[in-house]
Amino acid sequence: MRTPIFLLFILLLVSCSRSGNDRAAELQELYVLLDTEIANSNKYEKEKNDRIIAYKREYDLSTDKFQRTALINKLIEEFNAYNADSALHYISYNLQRPAVIATPGEQTRLLIKRADVYAHAGLFSDALNTMQSIPRDSLTPALLESYYATYCALYQYLSEYTTDHEPALIYEKQRSAYADSLSRVIDTGSFNHLVFVMTEMARNGESEKAIEALSRQLEDYPSGTREYSILASTLAYIYKTAGFPDDYKRYLALSAISDVRGAVKENMSFREVATVMFEDGDVDRANRYLKKSIADANFYSALMRNAQSSKMLPVIDEAYAAVQNDLTDRLRTMVWVSSILSVILLVTIFLILKQFRSLHKAKDKVSLANEELRRMSERLREANNELKGKNDDLSAMSEELRQTNAALEGKNGELSLISEQLKSTNIQLAARNAELRDFNQTKEQYAGLFMEYCSSAISSLQHYQQSLRKLTVQGGNRAALLKKLESTEIADQLLKNFYVRFDEAILNIYPSFVGKFNALLNPGEQVVLKSGELLNTELRLYALIRIGIDDSAKIADFLRCSISTIYTYRSKIRKRAINPDEFENEVRNLD
Repeated sequence: MRTPIFLLFILLLVSCSRSGNDRAAELQELYVLLDTEIANSNKYEKEKNDRIIAYKREYDLSTDKFQRTALINKLIEEFNAYNADSALHYISYNLQRPAVIATPGEQTRLLIKRADVYAHAGLFSDALNTMQSIPRDSLTPALLESYYATYCALYQYLSEYTTDHEPALIYEKQRSAYADSLSRVIDTGSFNHLVFVMTEMARNGESEKAIEALSRQLEDYPSGTREYSILASTLAYIYKTAGFPDDYKRYLALSAISDVRGAVKENMSFREVATVMFEDGDVDRANRYLKKSIADANFYSALMRNAQSSKMLPVIDEAYAAVQNDLTDRLRTMVWVSSILSVILLVTIFLILKQFRSLHKAKDKVSLANEELRRMSERLREANNELKGKNDDLSAMSEELRQTNAALEGKNGELSLISEQLKSTNIQLAARNAELRDFNQTKEQYAGLFMEYCSSAISSLQHYQQSLRKLTVQGGNRAALLKKLESTEIADQLLKNFYVRFDEAILNIYPSFVGKFNALLNPGEQVVLKSGELLNTELRLYALIRIGIDDSAKIADFLRCSISTIYTYRSKIRKRAINPDEFENEVRNLD
């Protein structure tokens, strides 16, 4: 029984981990979408302004008083969460029109709307005076809901805005009393019922029921409408009080996205999202969202929202400045490092050029020596031919000189031996000349490969440095710049190219290196290269030993691994060798 329980526990942990990762990924996607919508906010504001201009044009062309009243009401709704001054202007204008005065209850509805706009703008005294000027007994059942809902919102804002504890408690009691009155007259299918009654239900400990009802109704409203923004913000508040931080962040982001799409300037979502970003350590977003919140509040003329956002501004500004200073210091350090690396590369190229000149001079000396040896060989060949002619003359001599010829035959034998030795020497010299020509050609190819690599490396570093300077001058995305600074992609690509050039150089100098190396190992223990590989790490290690680099520390630095790893490689390969004790000496003598 223990094993299944343990496995169940492991599966539960894995499931929780995946769920947490999925939630974090979803939040990041929402934040990216929010940034995208903010970038498109001018488009949404243009659409709203186009609607406002169309309503105004239609009003100017209309002569029907009821149609004109409806058009002004549409303008009030457009300005309601967009610009408080314009909304109040059109409310006052409609209140003075005879068509409105003659319509029962219309003046009272507009007065309640005026108090609601005053409350959102932070003009609480004006809002209270307006509400108190409305006779309670004159309200119809249809207006009672708006009346109590406006009082609830007004005292809610007062309790949030007031810094003193005792007045805040008084305002909260007033809000609770009006919420109770609202619950008695409200229509269960109305929007106010969703917002006020469900919020009150959550405050009384019935968060699950409130969340279920609000989540179900949220699907009925498209993102970008005022209703969607308010319901998403209400859900975020309930999730926060219920202790679900991820869901709180999710619905807060959805509310902010809806506010941008609806060109809503009277909002609290951006201030709350900025606070969340600051607490999560994303200072850059926190700074941008808070400044948008303040800009929207100023545009709307919302004194309360402006004051609330301004409290967070110094804290986030200070943190943002600290991040920017740190990023600037790191950028300056990277520029210095890049400059130093460029100088090192230039010095390396100079040394390679100097070595190339030395190799060229050595090549000239070898060429001169080869020419001298050729001339000597030619002279020896001529002398040999002359000796052969003399031998022929001696063989034709008369019988009288036979005894002398016999004595000379011994000399001729010696000369023939010398001639044969000279022939052998000539053959060896010719073979040596061919080897020297091949060796010189290989050296030139080797130098050309590494010149090409160094040139490519310098170009890559220059392009990288230019991209850093361009990002710095243009004031681009700091996060993108930091990511580019921390990236090792260029270094990894340079190292990969260097190993390819090294492999090609080794195989140019020792074409049969891999086969002869495997011949020193036991059958079945040979090194097998993967498809597309010239050499692998084990072969590069012993290629370095073959060209005279025997120190494990230098080899480890060359292969970008630890010294202990090099010792392990050498030990394992020796165990696979036919002659372990003499294995590395045999590698040094491979041709």
